[in-house]
Amino acid sequence: MKPGSKQNIVGLVLPGILLAVVCLVPFLNKAYTVDDPFFLLEARQILKTPLQPWSFPMCWLGDETCLPQAGMWAVCARQGLLGYLLVPVILAGGTEWLAHLLQILLACLVVMEMVRLALRLGLSRVQASIAGMLVVAIPPFLSMASTAMPDILALALGLTGIERLLAWKDDRRWHQAIVAGLALGIAPYARPHAALFLPLGALWLFDEFKLRAALAQFRRQAVLWTPILIGGCILIVVTVLTRQRGAALETTDVLVGTRYAQANLNAYLLYLCFPIPFAAAWLGVQWRRATFLLISTLIAMVILCVILFSPVTFLRGCELVGELYSLAVLVDMIRTCLRTGDRLGTLLSLWLLMPLPAVFYVHLPIKFFVPVLPAIALVLIRLLSSLSQSRARLAYGAMMLACVVYSFVLLRADADFAEYGRSAASQLIAPRVAAGEKVWYGGQWGFYWYAQEAGARISKPGEPGPNPGELLAVGLMEGGDSTLKRFPNRELIDSRSYTSRHGRTVGFGAGLYSNRFGYLPWRWNTVATNTYELWRIR
Repeated sequence: MKPGSKQNIVGLVLPGILLAVVCLVPFLNKAYTVDDPFFLLEARQILKTPLQPWSFPMCWLGDETCLPQAGMWAVCARQGLLGYLLVPVILAGGTEWLAHLLQILLACLVVMEMVRLALRLGLSRVQASIAGMLVVAIPPFLSMASTAMPDILALALGLTGIERLLAWKDDRRWHQAIVAGLALGIAPYARPHAALFLPLGALWLFDEFKLRAALAQFRRQAVLWTPILIGGCILIVVTVLTRQRGAALETTDVLVGTRYAQANLNAYLLYLCFPIPFAAAWLGVQWRRATFLLISTLIAMVILCVILFSPVTFLRGCELVGELYSLAVLVDMIRTCLRTGDRLGTLLSLWLLMPLPAVFYVHLPIKFFVPVLPAIALVLIRLLSSLSQSRARLAYGAMMLACVVYSFVLLRADADFAEYGRSAASQLIAPRVAAGEKVWYGGQWGFYWYAQEAGARISKPGEPGPNPGELLAVGLMEGGDSTLKRFPNRELIDSRSYTSRHGRTVGFGAGLYSNRFGYLPWRWNTVATNTYELWRIR
């Protein structure tokens, strides 16, 4: 019997599923936040134009960039899959608990596929169960599973595709090939960077990576790569059917460029050190190796010079230490795998590199690591398997506890941040609309959704409204100050400010959703506030 092919895995997936459910259920009513409105409005549009999910008007970016069709941002037009799954949420009135329940179900699917993949790769049943828990515990899995964004969906599809691909390689059953191709083909329509699962999957099918042997295997077993062909064809068909009609707005000069590379590479390396425990675990196990002592000494000298002779804060110095250690660990792991001919280690190393093409994008948030969490879990398990059983248990326990605690801290703080927009709309907008006043709004993120739901209208540059006597509600952090500049004659009617009792995930140095706000996903700052204002136009 092939590992993981027909074994009863209910008992193995249960710990990971329970972990996800226990952590996420308390936030079942969490408000929508950041990019959630994109996908909710997409679902609403699907009810009108099923093959054009991004053909609704949108004002975003915090600078009053308004487009007649959201798909004119080309990156939006390429991630329409979640909208179809969110259609029941729209039919249910946009209720939050249903959207979050959907994400919990997707999280359970990820745990199941993670366990199946671990078994198929030859891990023990205990290790496979640990893999299912690790993929949930390691940030930012739980954070993204508490949103209405498609990162968990993309991971579920990519992981299913890889597992079914290996099942096809082992068993050669055509239903396995079809499922693998379907999952790998539609995953990029959830998140575009999930397209890298296709070339990664193609490499997993090779028995070895020496050129002659690989070419010989391809000639002998070309049919083995049928799922990759199926996936590629599905991706092309989906792209053509749902493509945005009309020109896209963004160009390489706007959202892509080499000017973003340094900050994004710094973020990529820092995330591998913290909050993802990749570098820490590797160094904890391999610290005795002489090469690492030399690297550590060199890094310490570099950091000392930077801190002493340049205006670097203590926090940035610590971040730089983490980045350099992650680089050293990553290079050492890849070098070791190539030198020893470790096929699985090489494949996992390549999987870890999946976010790297995004270094030229406008940002590289930690959510880009969601597709590589299975690889990180497998690397950690392989690494800790070299320890004695007692030490391995201690390491697993400490790592799991640290990851879960930090993930819960993120969940708690992000729930606060999400609630600001919902509360502001219910307190500033809804009562005025109920009283018969005409209210307009400016801003983005969750406030964009809740202001609409409360009955306000978006104020757009170059279009009428609000008129004298009417009301304008804005979220200052959400970019509402750009809207206020168009209306110098105004009177403040009411305002709300919300403090960060559990720390920050967005702004004030925290960058859970974008490293442009900060490299760390969470920062402690109880005095930081989100302010919303209601003005009467004169």
